[in-house]
Amino acid sequence: MGATSIATSKLPADIVGKVLAAVEDLQDRIVSLSVELIRIPSVNPKYPGMDYQKELGGETACNQRLAEVYREIGCDIDFVEKEPGRANLVGRLKGSGGGRSLIFNGHIDVVPVGNAADWKFGDPYSGEIEDGKLYGRGSCDMKGGVVAQSQAIEAIRRSGLRLKGDMILESVVGEETMSHEVGVSAVCEKYKAHGAVVSEASAPPVPLAVVPVTPGLLWMTLTCRGKATHASVRDELIRAGGRGAEVGVSAIEKGVYILQALRNLEEQWGQSKSHPLFKPGHFTLHPGVIVGGPSGVLIPFLVSQFCTLEYAIWYPPQEDVEDIKREIVDYVKAAAQLDPWLREHLPEIKFNLHWPPAVTPVDHPIVQACAAAHRKVMGAENVKENLLFQGFAAVCDAAFLNAAGIPSVIYGPGSLLQAHAVDEFVPIHELVTAAKTYALMALEWCGWELV
Repeated sequence: MGATSIATSKLPADIVGKVLAAVEDLQDRIVSLSVELIRIPSVNPKYPGMDYQKELGGETACNQRLAEVYREIGCDIDFVEKEPGRANLVGRLKGSGGGRSLIFNGHIDVVPVGNAADWKFGDPYSGEIEDGKLYGRGSCDMKGGVVAQSQAIEAIRRSGLRLKGDMILESVVGEETMSHEVGVSAVCEKYKAHGAVVSEASAPPVPLAVVPVTPGLLWMTLTCRGKATHASVRDELIRAGGRGAEVGVSAIEKGVYILQALRNLEEQWGQSKSHPLFKPGHFTLHPGVIVGGPSGVLIPFLVSQFCTLEYAIWYPPQEDVEDIKREIVDYVKAAAQLDPWLREHLPEIKFNLHWPPAVTPVDHPIVQACAAAHRKVMGAENVKENLLFQGFAAVCDAAFLNAAGIPSVIYGPGSLLQAHAVDEFVPIHELVTAAKTYALMALEWCGWELV
């Protein structure tokens, strides 16, 4: 469903003041609801290394509690369950008619906590507050944002106002492993709107940036093969006059050679890959995992037979993914031609996952509506226009909302520097500010009337 030309009136100052005051009055509730959700573990059961059956049900438990909140603000409730035990939550608030519809979207699944003893307060799900920060896994990514969206609608209700367009609140599963087919995409099969706001943490580089674009992401596995022999004859492999590959080849060293080659490509990307909403050099080839050794047993007494590198590749949203793949494969092949062994035993490359970019033009009405609401909340004099619009450092469900024909913008409390980290937190004042922006945006986008 594309953007429409339905006009919305400028919000009167008294209405703005009333709604912002209502959000302020809801601060304690925003915090307490966020704490409740943080204390319900909802680790994505498909996260690598997780016990699926042990983690299954956490997402649903969170959404069952959130459903009570949605009912309180007048929503009709729908659980969309594409995968058993993993229920998405939709709260639909029917408008009075004549306005644009709007989706407030967030995901309820979180990443694993790692070593619980490393966390502040000794508990990854503490929900403790210190120095104006709310701590716990999911506080920033992104239960706080989901709660702020719901309480923005509650503030509108308490202000004696009713939206003209339909409001759809979504708390979806599966985002952390790109299981969109059981999460946001499953919900999009049933629910569409004229626009959407995803409450992912939209910093860095600045808090509460308005974010219309995300990069593309590839997961690539690259494997080099070697030739095993006894480690005591390494001199034959590396010394002048040695018999070299006739005796053995270290796959690990060949893997490191390719890693260094791709590091050179990454440096080139610093010049060749850019986008006006991303800082220079953002697009990278990240070697996140390296495993190598003899087949069957990882001991140092044999020359390694394999070396596998797992890459996260972040590419500019305006580029075609097939061109990116081709560039990387061609670069690896060219580097391999300079090595006698690799020339005959090319590295194996496999692309396991592609998370597509999200692109909504800055001048699209949904983006401009979010920016306008943010300016009203912050005061135009406090907004640095040259920093207001930013690219999202990572990826999120906005890509799949866009793919479903729902133009989307990202705006939310917290920072990606805290998401997935030990001692994850979200600043409480950002939760409140975000809720204010969501509320004013809903009024402007959907239209409103007095009850």
